[in-house]
Amino acid sequence: MQNRRITICACSSRSFIDKEKVAVIASAMKKEGYDVVVKADLCRMVMQSSSELKEMATGVMMACYPRVMRSHFDWLGIENGQFVDIRNHSSEEVLQQFNISCSTLDGLDDKEEILREIKAFPVEEGTDAWYPVLDKTKCTECGKCHDFCLFGVYTVENKQVKVVQPQNCKNNCPACARMCPNKAIIFPKYEKSPINGGIDPEETFDSQEMDIMYRERLRMKLQQRRASVPLLKEDDK
Repeated sequence: MQNRRITICACSSRSFIDKEKVAVIASAMKKEGYDVVVKADLCRMVMQSSSELKEMATGVMMACYPRVMRSHFDWLGIENGQFVDIRNHSSEEVLQQFNISCSTLDGLDDKEEILREIKAFPVEEGTDAWYPVLDKTKCTECGKCHDFCLFGVYTVENKQVKVVQPQNCKNNCPACARMCPNKAIIFPKYEKSPINGGIDPEETFDSQEMDIMYRERLRMKLQQRRASVPLLKEDDK
């Protein structure tokens, strides 16, 4: 990898990415002459459609699963850059991808300063960027997620499912991802695969239970719609 611009996600609110590891990688790469920037939370930047993302995509981004990052940037219509998974690999494994020797880890003068900066990032418990991302390589546009969601997160336009109101998503609720027949819905801040974008399944869901849950949610959604229709006055009947 020759690109010298590196952006690292510290996952400040959920701590899925070890802060010490981020500091080590950032310090080691700076020592080797890379232009390194550590961001508090790339998921939040994506949700807010930050203007920085397009430029960041021209370099290398270190975050969680590459499938998550590709889906993020596809959603925003930004051409994908290079992604490196530091959530699930050691600092040595990450640095080896850049041909940086582990001996570089000795004498990292600014590691502690970087670590202090990372620990100073805001922690937004209960209000961090929890929302679904669609993996369009797996999505069949069946619309089950749209039918299932009670909070207006999804829409269907020209027979294509889109996430349009990510901020409306109920925090820590990955139910729509469990309903997806092709596991195309990713919640990057969920703990287990495949919902968090991982490849190896760490949990499975019974198809019969999923069907019952889906039908129950449709019933709730119908009730929700009926409740939103204003009652006619007596004179109008």
